[in-house]
Amino acid sequence: MELLSSMARGGHDRVLAIADAASGLRAWIALHHLGRGPAYGGIRVWNYRTEADALSDALRLARAMTFKCVLAGVQGGGGKTVVLANHLLNRPAAMEALGREIENLGGAYLTGPDAGFTEEDRVALMRATQHMAHFQGSGQRRSAGEATAEGAEWGIRAALNHLGCTDMSQITIAIQGLGSVGGALAHRFLKLGARVLGSDIQESAAQSAAKMGVELVDPSEIFAVPCDVLAPCALGGTVHDLSISRMQTRVVAGVANNVLGHDQQAELLREHGILFLPDFVLNAGALIEGSGYARTGREDWSQELQGIGRTISEILLRSDAEDLSTMEVAVQLAQERVLAEQKTQA
Repeated sequence: MELLSSMARGGHDRVLAIADAASGLRAWIALHHLGRGPAYGGIRVWNYRTEADALSDALRLARAMTFKCVLAGVQGGGGKTVVLANHLLNRPAAMEALGREIENLGGAYLTGPDAGFTEEDRVALMRATQHMAHFQGSGQRRSAGEATAEGAEWGIRAALNHLGCTDMSQITIAIQGLGSVGGALAHRFLKLGARVLGSDIQESAAQSAAKMGVELVDPSEIFAVPCDVLAPCALGGTVHDLSISRMQTRVVAGVANNVLGHDQQAELLREHGILFLPDFVLNAGALIEGSGYARTGREDWSQELQGIGRTISEILLRSDAEDLSTMEVAVQLAQERVLAEQKTQA
């Protein structure tokens, strides 16, 4: 029952404070659970107001990664690294120093990219560690963003099917954030024939999406546009009481990590008649593909990514039947699957 109690209390097996004065590295590594295998989770490089804010982000993200592993069928737990970008003095040296810390964990933590992490960061990190789960350029056929988008597509399509929407030419999807994940998701839905609206604070990302056929929306208005699906693909915490009050959508697809300001907002969405697709289910594509590649060397995990759609369907049906928010159902489902594993192993 160790993981069940850990999941319930939000406890973490290991939390490491990392500092390297010469490079300006200040980071946290949070490993939520190591009892099912290695911890999986990317590296986020971001400007945090305080170290306490950075630690809180790392802890919450690592916990969500454990749920993600369980529901994705990945034999491992959750981890996450956050780097305080505003303190970096020599970024390549900082990434090398971080790589040494990850290497010293001896494979207990397998990492990958997250928000703010660049190709230059990857190159520097790889000089010091090989403990990586998903990096384009390490032998895999495509980026983590593309794998995440493919899995999210299957989950979103399952939600639309749940609502009786099968004609993609009649669907409008609004995407907040058009970077590696959001841009790939936009491309996939354009190919399906959907109308795609999008916004990004980075002009280059917005213009690249516009060339594909995305209709650009002012970033301040993206949560208020009428649409069938609203997909936040930037940072977490964007779905909160104020943004929910402005929404004109049928589905909120949690593609970004920790998209809710707090878990109770899943119930608020339900009260507004909006389906919420939990992020730790929907955005598991890179985890499934990256962990699978690291374990077996197999490149094509498309069949497994379709399983995200089946899990979303199960959550939505159970949410309706039990009159619970989808977040409550998803956490319960993760706990039940862990309990089933433990009974099998006993």
